Amino acid sequence: MKATLVGSIPPGESEWLHELKYDGFRALAAVSGGSCMVWSLNGLDLGPRFPGVVAALAKVEGPAVLDGEIVAIDEEGVPRFQLLQRSEAADTIFYVFDLLWDRGEDLRGAPLEERRKRLEKLIGRRKSGKVRLAEQGIGNARRELERAAAAGYEGLILKRKGSTYENRRSKSWLKLKAINAQELAIVGYTPATNSDREIGALLLGYYEDGALKFAGKVGTGFSVKQRADLMRELRSHPQIPQPKGAPRVRDASWVEPSLVAQVRFTEWTSDGKLRHPAFLGFRPDKSPAEVVRERQKAGATKKAPSNEKKKSATVDGRGATATAKKTPAARKKTSPAPKDRPAPLVKLSSPDRLLYPRDGITKQDVADYYQAVREPMIRALAGRPLALEHWNDGIDKPSWFHQNIGKEAAPWMTLVETPTRTSKRSVRHFVADSPAALQWLAQFSVLTTHMWSSRAENLESPDWLIFDLDPAKGKGIEQAIEAALVFRKLLDHLGLPSVPKTSGKRGIHVLVPLMPGYSHEEAVEFACHLSEGVATQVPDFTVERTISRRKGRLYLDCLQNGYGKTIVAPYSLRASDGAPVSAPLDWSEVTRKLDPSKFNLRTMPDRLAKKGDLFRPAIERGVQLPRLR
Repeated sequence: MKATLVGSIPPGESEWLHELKYDGFRALAAVSGGSCMVWSLNGLDLGPRFPGVVAALAKVEGPAVLDGEIVAIDEEGVPRFQLLQRSEAADTIFYVFDLLWDRGEDLRGAPLEERRKRLEKLIGRRKSGKVRLAEQGIGNARRELERAAAAGYEGLILKRKGSTYENRRSKSWLKLKAINAQELAIVGYTPATNSDREIGALLLGYYEDGALKFAGKVGTGFSVKQRADLMRELRSHPQIPQPKGAPRVRDASWVEPSLVAQVRFTEWTSDGKLRHPAFLGFRPDKSPAEVVRERQKAGATKKAPSNEKKKSATVDGRGATATAKKTPAARKKTSPAPKDRPAPLVKLSSPDRLLYPRDGITKQDVADYYQAVREPMIRALAGRPLALEHWNDGIDKPSWFHQNIGKEAAPWMTLVETPTRTSKRSVRHFVADSPAALQWLAQFSVLTTHMWSSRAENLESPDWLIFDLDPAKGKGIEQAIEAALVFRKLLDHLGLPSVPKTSGKRGIHVLVPLMPGYSHEEAVEFACHLSEGVATQVPDFTVERTISRRKGRLYLDCLQNGYGKTIVAPYSLRASDGAPVSAPLDWSEVTRKLDPSKFNLRTMPDRLAKKGDLFRPAIERGVQLPRLR
């Protein structure tokens, strides 16, 4: 029985039971007389790959047929599909959620509740060992979905009470995703920019009405070894013509589909491509021919809009609600989160540690803030290499700058190798693409996050053009406001859209969203051409890089468009009193009355609820640049 994908919780919630959705291999297990066979849905014998699971299932009193999921869990007990790519490990588990046959009796026609009751009697409600009962939600489904998202689970399965077991995709089982992920056929590859022995990205597809459709490419989530192994593997596959409807991809090799990849992504674009995909692993239990695009069932309610006010939070390392040592009134003003905190993937140690001493803002408050703004922040950060500023002992003590992820790497993390242009080495950057990633930032007291303008799938092509307006020493934001208005007028004259945001301090960033295909060099050339022209007309502005030569003039930093250059991410905190935030703006707010301190940890969640994600146009409506004479 397969679940139907929907976009929201259906009406009449009391008619449904809900279970956590496990990210693994779906399997049927037949046990009898101390032996066991386990098959994937496409008939693949999973026994040789997971002997520990088979041995544990063989101890179940049979004969019985069980439906469940083989998963590999991380150190926090959360299923991670990436870990299944390894050989049999001690943390591989079979979560059982249905009983089809029990000691001579076919239960497929029995109501769901009866099957579950008999399943619990057969295997017990064990929460340890290799065979475990799938966890059912005990609260309302919306709260369970938030909990699943915060903990890093894929989502929920909703099952209609009283329903029977059907050998097909059914509306009696509904799939509600907290994280978008699905399998896709590998239809080609492009080489890495710094080595022809490694793949740079996989080209992906799916079948629709018997025709192969292009779904985009994925260039992040691979280890160095996987990149090399894939290049050797895919070079041996028969080549095929470019799939119909696929765009021309530079250096692309198209191959006959024989492998299936599991991919996480933020959403499907309007033209049917994946947005911000990340590779999770291979699906040997799936054949390319059965890969289709998962679509929400027609008529299903859409997800809540991004500007809907939401609340979320985290828990401390003991799993109990963390409460800072301050007055109840101060706690209420500081934290945007409710009291009942969903369980996190990353444990938050020392939640009461003061990071902003004069504001009484703790590590817990920072974690709550990141979860409150997680949707727009992840949308902006997904796929982007990051540079991080840690303030372990608060803003009054020295910070440290962090780019290359080393021993602190965890299996669940998305990392991307970025080749340097000054040497043959590369840097392994962290990518914040999940609520767990934001929780990790809070755990390690990362207050300021700097992001690339390009994403891992195409490091050479920026998503935007940026004008970084940096006031002179001793000047306030009013100097940046004047420059921002000049650039807005110029960009409007050129027919280019623009998105302003505060830097979180005195500066302002003005971004122009770019259509795919531009290089960093082209972005630098265009931005510097405009900046130099403005500087010749406005005496208070300069493109002079040497601080001593600026002489009180605002610096137009057009070189921030270069490869590997970063800007402060939208919604990122800054290490200053008041916990200010780099805030996307509406142009109507860019006036002499603009006060960047009003956008801070306490105010930003409510601002998002009222105004929505003002940064979104910077990453979704790219344009072509005009030719400059």
